[in-house]
Amino acid sequence: MAIMKLFSAFFSNVKTMRRAIQKSRKGEQIKLSPKIYRESIQFDKDVLISANGEEETVMEGIFIIPKSVQVTLQNVTISPTSQIFVEGNLKLENCKLIGVKSEALLSVDEGVVHLENCEFRNAKEVAIALMNHSKAFIKNCIFHSNGKMQLLIQESEAIMEQCELTNAKHGIWLKDGSKLYSEKNHFHQHSGTQIIVDESEFEDFGSVLERGNGNGIYGCNEAEISLSSSTLRFHQLPQIWLEKCTFNGHHCIIQNGKESGIYMTDFTEATITYSEISHHPKENMIISNKSRANIEQCHIHSGDAIGVKLKEEAIANFNETIIKYHKLSQIYVTDKSICSMKQCIIKEGYYIGIFVDKEGSASLVKCELSKHENSAVTIISAQLNLYESEVMDNKGNGILAFEKSSADIEYSRFYDNYMPHIACKTNVIVTMSQSELFNGKSIFAVNKSEVFIFDSKFYNCDQVQIEISDHSTAVFEHCQIFDGGSYGLKITRNSISNFINSQISNHALAQIVVNDSSLIINNSELLEGKRNALLIQNHSEVFIRDSFIAKHLKPQIWIDFESTVDLDGVQMADGHQSDLLAQNRSAIYVSDSIIKNDKYRYNVQAMNYSKIKLEKTIIENKFGEVFYSENNSFITTTLDEVDS
Repeated sequence: MAIMKLFSAFFSNVKTMRRAIQKSRKGEQIKLSPKIYRESIQFDKDVLISANGEEETVMEGIFIIPKSVQVTLQNVTISPTSQIFVEGNLKLENCKLIGVKSEALLSVDEGVVHLENCEFRNAKEVAIALMNHSKAFIKNCIFHSNGKMQLLIQESEAIMEQCELTNAKHGIWLKDGSKLYSEKNHFHQHSGTQIIVDESEFEDFGSVLERGNGNGIYGCNEAEISLSSSTLRFHQLPQIWLEKCTFNGHHCIIQNGKESGIYMTDFTEATITYSEISHHPKENMIISNKSRANIEQCHIHSGDAIGVKLKEEAIANFNETIIKYHKLSQIYVTDKSICSMKQCIIKEGYYIGIFVDKEGSASLVKCELSKHENSAVTIISAQLNLYESEVMDNKGNGILAFEKSSADIEYSRFYDNYMPHIACKTNVIVTMSQSELFNGKSIFAVNKSEVFIFDSKFYNCDQVQIEISDHSTAVFEHCQIFDGGSYGLKITRNSISNFINSQISNHALAQIVVNDSSLIINNSELLEGKRNALLIQNHSEVFIRDSFIAKHLKPQIWIDFESTVDLDGVQMADGHQSDLLAQNRSAIYVSDSIIKNDKYRYNVQAMNYSKIKLEKTIIENKFGEVFYSENNSFITTTLDEVDS
């Protein structure tokens, strides 16, 4: 390539850069000597202009590159008095563009620019403006102190690699169907949002966005944003704010913001995988206004407020994700939002694990909820589904349900919670099957709650294992309640319970207490209690059918204070004291039953205006005296007694 040099001697013939270009052939290289060239040029041919690089060479003026013209500038400092206007093709290598008077340093309209190892600074408005289907390839460049924004990309495309952008209001603004691929760039110290994506596409790999006074990334109006191995930190506003757009995050780190981590709203759809979101004073994540998020194999932790908040009919699916160390609820689901979790761990929160209210819904499959300072799950007017999960070692309840909530639990385990594993208050419905509850009080249901338990086990509790109270209802079918340090099942205050095909055994106090309530026992076993099988009192009614009661150290059925018991097809054996004891205006009706006792003289006792009526029933003990009554009480039978 021929080289034309502008030395002082040469200026006797060619005194200006414009003249040198006119004299040059198409594509010829023009070598500039170090000095300041103050002139405006509209290039009319392909040309390469370079400086020798030893001293600064400065170009000042207005520079225009029309369509079909390719200009390459190397090793020069450009200070455009207006802007460099590109409709053709511009390549800058090792150049500096410094704004003094210009609103923009470089404006590209339907053109193409290649920028490498360049510096852009001090533009009043914008360093580079790409418009009308322009394209830019930018590598190893520095942008700083450029007014409103470093790059404006409108209806255009850009690729940016290994650049640094700092000290402007915004870093990059994409709008009107633009596209930007960003790789290993560094955005920092912008006074506003660092990257704005408006109805455009932004894809990033490995960049760092930090220490901005606005958002790290703001997306809106059907924007599409993809981040891979990106880092966002130390932003004053939510690090990522998304409105009505699509977001994909993979292997990202979003941490140490001054507000929230990610805020999604207005029908946004997001997929986040293998990412860490942590250390925010507000929510680590907010998903709102019918937005949807799929979060897989992420680590969300260490927030000063809520971990993840779903509101306004949002939907979020979590898979193999760890959520921990939040000072408020780790997950908050409200306003008819839906949260589903599979193989997740929610642990070590400083307050509640999952809080669901206002018709929200949470479904957990194969999850672990543990070590919270309050309840693992609290639901108020909401729905919970728990399947194959473990809830343990929480200082509050395992599940605390209020006000018309419902919980469906299957194949789950509750243990070592400091308060009842499941507590229900005010019109709550709980359905549970194939589950185990141990090492703590299992169920406490009050105020018109309903509990339906199937094929489950309750054991190893120093307190009452199950308590049903205040107009509540409970059904136990194919259940086992055993090894308790107090009562097994306590039913009080006008409540109702059914105990069907179940077994209760080995409690330190009465196995079942019924106070001012009703109980039906059918085809069940009450065995080996340290005191009574049933303690029935205060206007209660109990119906026992086809059941077996044996080996209690105190009267097996003790009925008191104007209560009634009806036994049909019941076998009672091996009691250490009487089998039936009625007192204080109570009544027992027995039919088709067998009552045997080899350890106490009186199997059946009635006292203080009580009555016992037996039909087709065998009653015997080895002492021969089976009945005892006193103080206006009476016992009647229609079957001859069988002597021992």
